[in-house]
Amino acid sequence: MQPDIYFGPLRITEPGIALTGLFIGLLCFYAWARLRRRADLLPAQVWMTWFFGFMAVSATVGPFFGHAFNYWAGFTGKYICWIFSMLSLAALAQAAIEHARPLLGAGAGRWLSAANAVALAAGLLVTGIKQSFPWVEGHSALILFGFLAPLEGLVYAKNRNAGSLLLLLSLPLTVLAVLPHVFKWSPGVWFTYYDVGHVLLYGCFWVMLLGAEQMGALNADSRG
Repeated sequence: MQPDIYFGPLRITEPGIALTGLFIGLLCFYAWARLRRRADLLPAQVWMTWFFGFMAVSATVGPFFGHAFNYWAGFTGKYICWIFSMLSLAALAQAAIEHARPLLGAGAGRWLSAANAVALAAGLLVTGIKQSFPWVEGHSALILFGFLAPLEGLVYAKNRNAGSLLLLLSLPLTVLAVLPHVFKWSPGVWFTYYDVGHVLLYGCFWVMLLGAEQMGALNADSRG
């Protein structure tokens, strides 16, 4: 999608896409480190550290082996990135499950955790067989709108939790980041729709970090 650049014999493909993607990895690593400095993490916040940690790995591997050096890494390079992306989203779902657990009926938390694990296993298996990114996107959509949105929506409705509100506000930013891909809108060859989506995701991950920090303990008496 972009002209290759060379540093002597070293060939780098899609350099702009790799660079804007790498900044996602740096932002997620910062979010992971910032959350881990807290001494009073709730279970949901612990899962949010896993979310940012796995996403940091995905967004570091992806730019290098999914774009810059994919001519060498092939599908394996992309698949490693996708694996960590799906692990990250599964951790995000589990964070929402843990956050809402005091408000859920008996056994509902265990059922949702099992469903999350099944979705992850199915996503990893089908993506590996089909070798197609839309399956990764489908898993992401399931997590964001099948787990995060309803669970954090429940928490906000019952407790007006500031963290839940911020996590919910990150969802429109995620949708906005997908639109350049849908419409293939690129301002130029050196700033493609991939780059536009990456830049918009910076805001999404930042809002998620703020939301993770403001997750609060819930009272089971709020259920009903």
